[in-house]
Amino acid sequence: MLRSALLLLALALVSGCASVAVTPAAPVGEPAAATPAARLAEEGRHLEAARAYAAEAGAARGSARERSWLRAADQYWLAGDPGAAAQSLAQSNRRRLEGRDAFLHDLLASELDVAAGRHAPALARLAQSRESVPSPLRARWHAARAASLEAAGRSFEAAGERAWMNESLDRAARIDNLRRIDELLRALPDDALAAGSAALPVGHPLYLYAGRALTRRGLPLPRPYDRSASAPGMEALPPAERDGYRPPERLAALLPLSGPLAAAGQSVRDGLLAGYYGENRRRPELRFYDTAGTEGVRGALVQAQADGAQMIVGPLGRDQVDALFSLPELELPVVALNRGSIAPPPGSTTFALAPEDEGVAAAERLLDRGMRRILVVTQADESANRALASFRERLRAGGGEVIAEVVVSDANPDYVPALQQALAGGRPDGVFQPLRAAQARLLASQMDSAGMMGVARVATSLILSGANLRMDVELDGIEYPELPWLLGLRGGLPDAEALGRTLPTAQGGGARLFAFGLDAWKLAAYADMLARDPAAQLRGATGELQVDGFGLVQRRPAWAVFSGGRSRPALDGALLPDAGAP
Repeated sequence: MLRSALLLLALALVSGCASVAVTPAAPVGEPAAATPAARLAEEGRHLEAARAYAAEAGAARGSARERSWLRAADQYWLAGDPGAAAQSLAQSNRRRLEGRDAFLHDLLASELDVAAGRHAPALARLAQSRESVPSPLRARWHAARAASLEAAGRSFEAAGERAWMNESLDRAARIDNLRRIDELLRALPDDALAAGSAALPVGHPLYLYAGRALTRRGLPLPRPYDRSASAPGMEALPPAERDGYRPPERLAALLPLSGPLAAAGQSVRDGLLAGYYGENRRRPELRFYDTAGTEGVRGALVQAQADGAQMIVGPLGRDQVDALFSLPELELPVVALNRGSIAPPPGSTTFALAPEDEGVAAAERLLDRGMRRILVVTQADESANRALASFRERLRAGGGEVIAEVVVSDANPDYVPALQQALAGGRPDGVFQPLRAAQARLLASQMDSAGMMGVARVATSLILSGANLRMDVELDGIEYPELPWLLGLRGGLPDAEALGRTLPTAQGGGARLFAFGLDAWKLAAYADMLARDPAAQLRGATGELQVDGFGLVQRRPAWAVFSGGRSRPALDGALLPDAGAP
């Protein structure tokens, strides 16, 4: 916990905002706990350590005095007192210092410059090569450079410095840092992002983030991701088919087949089996393992590996995915069926029908149509909140803005006053409404009265919650991201409605999980192709699938529009069959 606190404090001082950085546990260039001051520093008692070093400096002579003042300055800086840090640093003669001490003097001077807004001299002092920077100070060096480069408008380079910092950060600090990297990249125009990505050397950690940003914009990668040419364990398998089909010989599916999540697990299971038995070529030996048993995910994994499995599909819960990726026993590539907080290990992927993806898709839908000024109408709902957070971020990155947000509730069914107040700043280009069906119908009935006749409306699949064929004529014209399979865009798959009449696990809400299982099979069967080729795509039941450099499955959905109370393919948003894609 102490290390995490220091990380956050140091860069907050450097950049003037909440962010992340790193500090060594013990004073640089000095054995841990060599003096009372050093022990205080090691314990994180920075203000006391600073005063102890200042006292040591008063009694020292020569280079020892310069080093003690330097350490006092460093501890004052870490204690959040830049004024005292500057005064102490001024007492330390840079010319009498060598090696790491000389570098720390320059770094502190640079951090103080950054805090004061003097970015040009800070960058001049921080011009060393990364390899020449002492390891304990490397993350602070990157943090100071990132702040100065961002202030200078060099966003791509600033993102690169932040990418180097990730290995030194704990989980909470890393999440904040990754969010800022994405923001910096999303603010770049296409040509600057493409040129910067192409110039990155092989192995640079920013390439994964830049590649993901390029893929989101539909731009090509300048080169494949810096990763293994094949998924682990695939080398001994027969060669891939012409379309990339290369399943393992033994596949294990870890799903909840009993307990409270059994219905969801059975829908995914039956979708996976439908894809499995729909394939006429070589198929793996497929076994299912119940993750709801007494041993849970660990027991299922141990048994699957003992049975000779070469690949895992599942588990289904977010906590279970984290548990699986944390297990030291995990030796197989995984197609996880949710996204947890732990990144997938090399060779593994995570696949989810996440609200965040729909928020991004909705923002891109509006931006592609030239709609920049967007009114948001939402409700208190976890799915709506998650979709809205990603919508805001993507809209802002694309040059758009949320002009107002209206939160509706069942307690007040009259939305007109709030809508009219939101229109005080002008008429929006479009409306984003992550609402359930009942609230969406009520909003639709009041749009004209609020002065919003003809404004384009985009929702999320949350609008299907509480759907009613007779009443949903109120929703005509509203678009939302949908699974291609449920819109009749089958791509060689069985008809969804016909299948639902005969298979209970493909009915109602289970239809989405059934489609999810269909695509889980495809991801397992084409894992090798997706690992080898970053541009490879699968046309699946849930959308167009692609794996980024982090092992996250990126899904581009189809678009549906309400017409006559029914969901139908939007004419310019449907994913059309493509004979060249598996």
